[in-house]
Amino acid sequence: MVSQSRLFLPHLQVELLQSETLLFLVEDSATEAALLDLIAKYFLTTESLIEKLFRHPRTWETTLQYIRVFGDYSDRQWMAGRQASSETVPEEEIQKLSLFRQVQKMGASEKIHLALKGNKEARALLLKDTNKQVVLAVLNSPRITEQEIVTIAQSKSVSDEILRVVANNRNWTKNYAVIVGLVNNPKTPVGISLNFIKLIKVKELAGLSKNKGIPEVIRGTAARMLQAKRAGQ
Repeated sequence: MVSQSRLFLPHLQVELLQSETLLFLVEDSATEAALLDLIAKYFLTTESLIEKLFRHPRTWETTLQYIRVFGDYSDRQWMAGRQASSETVPEEEIQKLSLFRQVQKMGASEKIHLALKGNKEARALLLKDTNKQVVLAVLNSPRITEQEIVTIAQSKSVSDEILRVVANNRNWTKNYAVIVGLVNNPKTPVGISLNFIKLIKVKELAGLSKNKGIPEVIRGTAARMLQAKRAGQ
């Protein structure tokens, strides 16, 4: 008799499965490695599933490595002592798999799920993705920190559209460092920078007035505001 788990195909929409079904799959020793891999990527933050999956005898070594790199479980006792799976992919494919290589193998849907549920290192890498939806998913991650937003505001590698999203989030722009990062970023739309420049303090205005990497209108406005503030002191 064929195990129930073998009726599932790798392209199954596992995110639609009930929790009882998922629990059955990660506990069933006959569940195929490809399906376990899908579960790991869609439910990385569900520790009750990930722990059982991590102990499963069929789990690929690449899946285990994915959990180690992207999951926030490094302090868990169940992470220790796990030996390489007996059902692994070819050795040449798993040697020294880096974070970058793992992400490169993902489809857009997997990247979006990882952006929402992964750790800081995963988000930093996914911010460089060419798919706008992936990058927007990073910004929508409930785990993203203020320091990461500051870094994004300062980044010259993100698009102006992403900087607009940051600038339009009132919670993020309560952080002065985010505002300073945006007005110093040459990719920030001029209208946004002009709107925020009135909030910039004297010390940062001095730097802005000398920043040749930003548009002349921003640099000139900063110089005039700096002169006015100094004159009023």
